Amino acid sequence: MTTEQDSSTGVEENIMSQEKAIELFFGRGSSERGARIEDEAAVGNISAGLDWGSALPKLLLNPGLYWRLKTLRISLNREIRLTLESMDLGVGRKPALETARTCIKEKLISPSPDILPYLETVLKQDELYNEEFISNRHVLQSLLQQLLTSEDKEAIATAAAYKVKCSVI
Repeated sequence: MTTEQDSSTGVEENIMSQEKAIELFFGRGSSERGARIEDEAAVGNISAGLDWGSALPKLLLNPGLYWRLKTLRISLNREIRLTLESMDLGVGRKPALETARTCIKEKLISPSPDILPYLETVLKQDELYNEEFISNRHVLQSLLQQLLTSEDKEAIATAAAYKVKCSVI
């Protein structure tokens, strides 16, 4: 083999690896499988995956950023779950949690310009990413305050209230 063929083979293997990773995290049914596994395990977020759209190639080229974003998403989902559990919402907890996770996902996929500085600050703090998830709840709660708008919080409350209402009626 020539050096050009070696290079071509390496690129093809890299592309195949990326395609496998994309299929694993973003393929048809991956979100549903991940959510089902999370619910069955009852241990919080096990990473159902996000649709990073056109940003995915950049993330795959920067594995450190990709894993930090993934860790941040897992940590934020865990924090919102703990927060909602502390509110003792009963039957309204699950729909509130689903709505909150959707809001967080939307904010991380397409952050508004006013949220970007907060995300960048958290992503740059090396000491936060030494474990499977971020254990500094103060940092996570502060970021959630920035991520979730009043409308998001209203949607979360409405989802919980609707479930309680349906249960009563």
